[in-house]
Amino acid sequence: MSGNNLHRIYSLVFLVLLLALPGVSQQLDTMPGGYPAVDENLLIESKWLYAYTAHSPTNSIIHEADESYEYYLYLRYDNKYEHYLNGNSSTGGWLLNETKNELYYNFRSIKWWKIAELSKNALVLEFNVEDVPYQYHFVRVPFDNAPFPKAANELPDVEVNADLERQIAEAQEALSAREKRLEKSRERKKARRAKRDERLNNIGAKPTPIEVAITGGGYYGGIDPVIKDFTVIKSDGRLIKEFQSVNQGLIKTKKDVGREELEKLVEFIMAKDFFDFENLYDCQTRDCNKRKTAKPTPIPLRISVTYGNRRKVVTVSIWGLDDRKIQYVNYPPDLDLIIEGIQRLAGN
Repeated sequence: MSGNNLHRIYSLVFLVLLLALPGVSQQLDTMPGGYPAVDENLLIESKWLYAYTAHSPTNSIIHEADESYEYYLYLRYDNKYEHYLNGNSSTGGWLLNETKNELYYNFRSIKWWKIAELSKNALVLEFNVEDVPYQYHFVRVPFDNAPFPKAANELPDVEVNADLERQIAEAQEALSAREKRLEKSRERKKARRAKRDERLNNIGAKPTPIEVAITGGGYYGGIDPVIKDFTVIKSDGRLIKEFQSVNQGLIKTKKDVGREELEKLVEFIMAKDFFDFENLYDCQTRDCNKRKTAKPTPIPLRISVTYGNRRKVVTVSIWGLDDRKIQYVNYPPDLDLIIEGIQRLAGN
């Protein structure tokens, strides 16, 4: 029996079993559309690496993958999926809806995902939290670069159809070409930095580069939901604050901060051991994970500090008290003092 026929049989059996589950058939019938149909061949036997999560209305990145958050998704030919999250693996079933623009697979209590984009190298899955759309962005990875062992009874690779093999090979080549371009870009930037450093050495010592930025925090909801809350202080003392809400629109504020004030702020931040903090402070309890999906929606807080060659980015998945006056995420108390210092300098 060919690989294509096996795939059709597996798909049919899985769909029949799925429809037998309570409430699922109704959910299938009511799934909304919104995006064009995709080529299912681009999903079959594909392996993806999570890159970041974006807030769809503003295209603002609210979470990025780093060394503390590693998530892979493998969509197999037999309509089973495997995913790998920070060392833990699990499996389940996947399929497309009739219009082939939504993907069924159960992750973080979300079962149906709109396919906002699908190409040889990229996959964007959209979901809603309290009617607010967010998007998971994935990049395709070669088979050998994903942490999925091959089962002993799995069909050999030669039974995967030739068209899919060609697509996978093209995707791998595209990824390799992209990595080469990125490497060349890094080399050019390194060379520019070396020239800049040499130029600075020739004209005398310059002040240590400093940049402090804070974005997000709080909750998306209420009478006038906040869409953007961003503050950055550049090395030259230029402070830019952007605040945007649904009713007030975008408000930009600019002012100059003295070098002495800026250096005092960074000294205070370093005295609080900011550069030794964890990169991510996330939920450790069930109540905290449930609060992520409750309304008003929490907006992750991100603080980045650059001082000379040192740079640190700290993210807190839920920052600020809601109407229950609960601190859901356990993070160093000194972080609140650092945030207060930045806001005071920004005039908040």
